[in-house]
Amino acid sequence: MKKIIFALLSLFAGTTTAVADEGMWLLKIMERQQLDKKLKKSGLKLKTSQLYSETAPSLRECVGIFGNGCTGEIISPDGLVLTNNHCGFSYVHAMSTMDHNYLQDGYFAKSRAEELSVPDLDFTFVLRVVDVTADVNAAAAEKKVDVYTAQSQSFLQPLAKELLAKSDLKDKKNLKPRIVPYFGGNEFYMFYEQVFTDVRLVVNPPQNIAQFGFNQDNWLWPRHNADFAVFRVYADANGEPADYAATNVPLKCKKYLPISLKGVEEGDYTMIMGFPGRTSRYLTASEVALRTQSQNFPINLAGEAQLNFMKALMDRDSVANLKFADDYMSLGNVVKNYGGMNESVKKTGLMGIKAEEEKAFRAFAAKSGKQEYVNIIDRIDSLVAAVKDTLHDFYLVNYTLGAMRMNVPPKAVENYLAALEADSAAGIEAAAEALRNVQKMNAQVDLEFDRATIELLIPYWTKYNRLGLKTVVDTPDFKAVMEAVYAKSIFRSADALEAFLAAPSVEALKNDPLYAYWKAYQTFTKQHFSKALANYNAKRAELDKIYTRGLCEMYDWTKAPDANFTLRMTYGKVGGYSPRDAVEYDWMTELDGMLEKENPKDPDYVMNEELRKFYNNADYGRYALPNGKLPTCFLSNNDITGGNSGSPVMNARGELIGVAFDGNIESLSSDLRFNPALQRCINVDIRFVLFLIDRFGGSTYLLDELDIRE
Repeated sequence: MKKIIFALLSLFAGTTTAVADEGMWLLKIMERQQLDKKLKKSGLKLKTSQLYSETAPSLRECVGIFGNGCTGEIISPDGLVLTNNHCGFSYVHAMSTMDHNYLQDGYFAKSRAEELSVPDLDFTFVLRVVDVTADVNAAAAEKKVDVYTAQSQSFLQPLAKELLAKSDLKDKKNLKPRIVPYFGGNEFYMFYEQVFTDVRLVVNPPQNIAQFGFNQDNWLWPRHNADFAVFRVYADANGEPADYAATNVPLKCKKYLPISLKGVEEGDYTMIMGFPGRTSRYLTASEVALRTQSQNFPINLAGEAQLNFMKALMDRDSVANLKFADDYMSLGNVVKNYGGMNESVKKTGLMGIKAEEEKAFRAFAAKSGKQEYVNIIDRIDSLVAAVKDTLHDFYLVNYTLGAMRMNVPPKAVENYLAALEADSAAGIEAAAEALRNVQKMNAQVDLEFDRATIELLIPYWTKYNRLGLKTVVDTPDFKAVMEAVYAKSIFRSADALEAFLAAPSVEALKNDPLYAYWKAYQTFTKQHFSKALANYNAKRAELDKIYTRGLCEMYDWTKAPDANFTLRMTYGKVGGYSPRDAVEYDWMTELDGMLEKENPKDPDYVMNEELRKFYNNADYGRYALPNGKLPTCFLSNNDITGGNSGSPVMNARGELIGVAFDGNIESLSSDLRFNPALQRCINVDIRFVLFLIDRFGGSTYLLDELDIRE
């Protein structure tokens, strides 16, 4: 058995020295997984208790969830938060207008009085992590729920609230309990997380600095963009979470990250803490094929067409550029990620590697004496074969016909119709108000753009669906259908809706083309996908739980659990890589590279003119390298994924040396399997960050509260 484990560790890590670099580790169980020993061997200078502790100062206090899907770190005793520009992108976009374009022109506060309130943004700290596996299993047995339901938040969230009510943290303000499954649902941990809702914008670099290269450079190396932003967490006078108020004060933080200006060298130890979103490294070969061909492929197919259309419009219209910037960035990230993952799966031979792992698992299963392991791979393969076309068409229809922004929920229409039939004045008014709220959402949609987009995407559904299913738009004259939707619907404008409500007609509403479209879409997806996918999800959860448990036993529980947007740590080292024959990438970049990429004819590669002045004068102050140049970005081989955006990159002493913001396209299959030879994390150098805050932007008041070590 030990020979099998050793062979597989070598297979999946490449070399024995690289084994320790793999894994997004849950520090709560670091001793059990022997992580503490590996960290010391790799060069960590801190005590492991300084990484994670619930009773003593530790890095746990410095790292939190920024917004809905990123990481941020506390870098001052007064609640200053550092994260990525692209993490704050949607929030700053919502604050921006053509008169005050904080997104494209940037923003640098010159005092705390100039720090701007950011609507709907919060920051979340982890206070405690508890193993609640026994509680979850007992509740699942009592309520007789299946494996899939036992891992759902509809089941776990009420239980989390029950457990919180029994905890000494129950009276903490804005404390949100969260139970999360680990190791395929074989274990469960509860996170006690406190949410602060007054977060303010402090620094946001201009878009042509923060996103130089934009989507074209996404996932690529070398990089030269300063993908960072600075915010501040505010609290009430007692240091408790509170909604925005002028009387709120900066949050006082006992623990925060010091900053090193010494820089990094190749081979230096690095560690990253953050909230990686989702990995799937315990899949079979057939499940990898399902992910790439039945999920990634249809999304990438439709998304690529939409991106190209959007980019052409943005490049020729500055108003459209601001309007669609957030949508373009979000969709572009998904499309390039999924397309890159599929390409990486091929180039790294992942299917063959998975086949070898399955071969070893079958041998392990035969010797284990556990019958549930013997045929588990075959059972998963059968399930995948039965669902692959259904899953493909589900994603394809969602990213084509389902991409229409103009919307009306069929239930809202039917509620109004029911109120009319009941002749209830109160019911009619309530249902009418619901329809007005729908129209308010539609008022935010650029109908001309929306129509052009959906007409672009419909042929992709017609051509590429596998099951041969017919929808309301499967007609050569589908543009006539769209003409009716956008030109004749009651919900096309506030005036049209109010005219209808003033003299309602049951027949007119039942025949409304937008309602008819979404009613047909809802019926279609429910009929062909809802039950099939519900059955698939339930069965897959059951089978994956068995297979994951078996793999964990085969590896003696030394492999990290899959990422699930909970606090994790990875460690590695600074270094370049060779992506293909005769190509070697260095591990760092300098500002010179921005000028080398500059292209005045391409909006993505136009250099900021103020930054050019600093470059021409080599005016970088103490942030310059010994050769007088300005460092921009560097590479490390830390194991990261989406959600790690904004994570702090620290040296062996726990000092901040950079901010993680991207991975490299050659290793986008890393969510399915870590590849030490290719996987790299792209980080903005902290010296570039400080130069822009201090010399470029003039937010010098911030330097007084930072612990900067030279």
